[in-house]
Amino acid sequence: MPRLLSQIEFLKPLFFWFLLLLPLVWFRFRDRRLVVIISRTLILLLLILSGADPHFATSQATEEGRIFAYDLSRSIAPAMRRWMEKATEESLVPKRGDRIFVFGAESEEAADWREQLKGENSRQDSIRPEKTSLENLFTKLLALRPAPRNLFLFTDGWETQGSVERLLPAIAAAGLKIYPMVPAEPPSIANVALTKLLAPSHAKSGEAVSLKVVLENQSDRVVEGTLTLSRNGQTFRTESVKLNPGSQIFTYQTTLSEEPTATYRASFTASQSESDRYAADNHAVAWISVHTKAKILLINGQRGGGRYLEDILKRQGFEVASRSADSPPAPPEYKVVVFNNVEREKFSPSYLAAVERHVADGNGFLMLGGEASFSPGGYARTPIETILPVEPKEPKREEKNRAVVLVIDKSGSMREENRILYAQEAAKAVARQLKDNDSLGIVGFDVSAFVLVPLEPVGKLRRVIDGQIDRLKPGGQTYFHPALIEAKRQIERSTAARKHIILLSDGETRGSQGELVDLVGAMKNEMKITVSAVAIGLEADIRIMKRISQYGGGLFHHVIDPTTLPQIVLQQLQDNTKDEPKSERDLIPVQDRRSEVLAGLGVKAYPAVLGFMETELKRGARLDLLIPREDRSVPLLASWRYGRGKSMALTIDMESRWSKNWIPWGSLQAFWEKVMNWLRPLEEPIPLHEARVSLSGNRPILELFAYEEASAASRFRFAIQGKGGKTEGALSKLAPGHYQAALPIFSPGDFRIELFEERQGHRITLPPIGYTLPYELSAEQPRPEFNTGLLLKLAQASGGEINPRSPDSLKKQIVTRSYAPTRQILMILALALFLAEVAARKLLFSEPD
Repeated sequence: MPRLLSQIEFLKPLFFWFLLLLPLVWFRFRDRRLVVIISRTLILLLLILSGADPHFATSQATEEGRIFAYDLSRSIAPAMRRWMEKATEESLVPKRGDRIFVFGAESEEAADWREQLKGENSRQDSIRPEKTSLENLFTKLLALRPAPRNLFLFTDGWETQGSVERLLPAIAAAGLKIYPMVPAEPPSIANVALTKLLAPSHAKSGEAVSLKVVLENQSDRVVEGTLTLSRNGQTFRTESVKLNPGSQIFTYQTTLSEEPTATYRASFTASQSESDRYAADNHAVAWISVHTKAKILLINGQRGGGRYLEDILKRQGFEVASRSADSPPAPPEYKVVVFNNVEREKFSPSYLAAVERHVADGNGFLMLGGEASFSPGGYARTPIETILPVEPKEPKREEKNRAVVLVIDKSGSMREENRILYAQEAAKAVARQLKDNDSLGIVGFDVSAFVLVPLEPVGKLRRVIDGQIDRLKPGGQTYFHPALIEAKRQIERSTAARKHIILLSDGETRGSQGELVDLVGAMKNEMKITVSAVAIGLEADIRIMKRISQYGGGLFHHVIDPTTLPQIVLQQLQDNTKDEPKSERDLIPVQDRRSEVLAGLGVKAYPAVLGFMETELKRGARLDLLIPREDRSVPLLASWRYGRGKSMALTIDMESRWSKNWIPWGSLQAFWEKVMNWLRPLEEPIPLHEARVSLSGNRPILELFAYEEASAASRFRFAIQGKGGKTEGALSKLAPGHYQAALPIFSPGDFRIELFEERQGHRITLPPIGYTLPYELSAEQPRPEFNTGLLLKLAQASGGEINPRSPDSLKKQIVTRSYAPTRQILMILALALFLAEVAARKLLFSEPD
């Protein structure tokens, strides 16, 4: 009885809460007979029990079934078959009740599985071993009577017919757990595969590159043979090799020719054919995009000229054609055309027009030399005059005038000893000393600066300047920096040959010394403005005023007696610079800090030139090297863009006439490298990327990794050229910078895969890559690796695993429970008891309802 009650389960136990109503029933029928109370109590109990939905549960235990399936297709090598038999006998051992299947393209149940594994059964043709169809096997297994089973699947996972992945949902629902069984190491195969030919995707012509050939000996013994390398169909290396089991890499050096694309092919031939039974995978190809040397046309005014420049350019890797002007070649073949001191008369008008068109189409032009190149009127009214960034000019000597700005301290301390009055007299003395074409300005300051006399020619100021100077009244504190800033703003607009600022002060300034030194240093070095300082009295900041005059290139005076101030200021005016007078032949070029051409060159000082041709910079042109003069900067090297090309003028020769100091200069090579790299047409840079093709499942997969941020929004496409013609497609984005595409390659052969990046409406061509498919993907032949990706999917979808650690632990009992409802019986009993009670009360006790 207890065992029977333990097999009853209630699906709705909440109904037992109604047992709390029993006291109410007893209270309601307290005046009735005891038989009625007991009857009503039993009826209520039966109704509560039926409401709780009781079921009678029974259990039945059964063991999980086991199924063994062996792949006997032709892709299973003899060594793999031996491993299947050994693994089965050692750890699994099929027993009575286990079911065993063998399969190829078809599958069938087999009791003689050992004989079939050993190849001793002639019935193997019935499973069509020329193909492998896992889909056919699982279709047959899913048709078996539903029951929990474990499937031990012995296969390499390569499916050449059908697709078992279509059955994954049905497998997951069928209670069939799949345990793929594969050896830890692929079994040996009598085969040698040339798996890869590695080469750089692009390189320069004439450059030595490394080729790496990867050979894999898949057998367990040494194999000898011959490795052959060819370039564009021509054999250049043949070598006998001895291959130990496993992979080996052979490296070879080769030099690229001038052809735009180099096709390399590597092939292997075994000495004994039985050591390499599958010859289809014995070769591979690779393509290298070759960047040819940029060609430069150097046209010289004299025969034998330009030898220094020619040697420099050749050392930089350019292909230089040095010609005289008597028979110049046509420009279109060259990236840069150089006129080296050539007279205009040596060219025909049509040739000069051709050069102009060549530059406008996106190429470079350079003119250098002396009188033949830049004499006034030489190339006037020709296309070359239009190309050049400068205009030849006759040297002019202009009368040198001066611009002077007096910066006068008007702080409260200037009242002492009438210093402000003497400062005013000094300013008036300067105005009297200057010529009418000189300019004078006066800035007053305390903690702020103000313009007392704007910078104007003295001839305009003579009648009013004394009254303006007398307006200066002492008051406030001392701050040099804003005063010097205002003086700079006044004087930098002047075109005077000499520019000079004189600071007069008797106090200590606020602010930092560093900002003052930087300011006056910049005025001296960049604007050629000299700054002098006059310290008045014992309380003046002598140390900082000395540094101002030192870094400003001017003079310093310390005045104790303010009555001498006018004479000292006039002395400053007459001797306003400490620079040594420059020799006419000592011409030091200065690089313009905004130069695009020479940016990053890192040269602190250029060698002196002994002469140059006078030119004037055209509007829109850039100054790269200049000869500083007091009134202006004279171009030595100038550049600009012309159409889609670039043009440059260098107004010295390169024949040691004026450039004698440049020929031995250590940075001359780097200088010309900067010049030519700017002039020649820009080659589109190859975006940083990596591309490769690998076999995933039974499909070649192209993967591309883009490493530049500029490629984040790009689209990538490919074009395949092979036996079947040309096929194009797009790559899908898997993750940022990671793109992938399944390639439509099904037939064996060599394929050239071109890659393109579409970036903001612009198409960039990436270097091509090569891929060799050695055999048809549907062909049955042993492969050096297992298709673990597919096997893992099968295991995960069914709850199994690859190579279970303890197959014996998989033997489980399946407990099946069945339930039979009993509520109907209880309700019938309650109804019967109720009717019996009613009948008893009517017939035996004659009680009313």
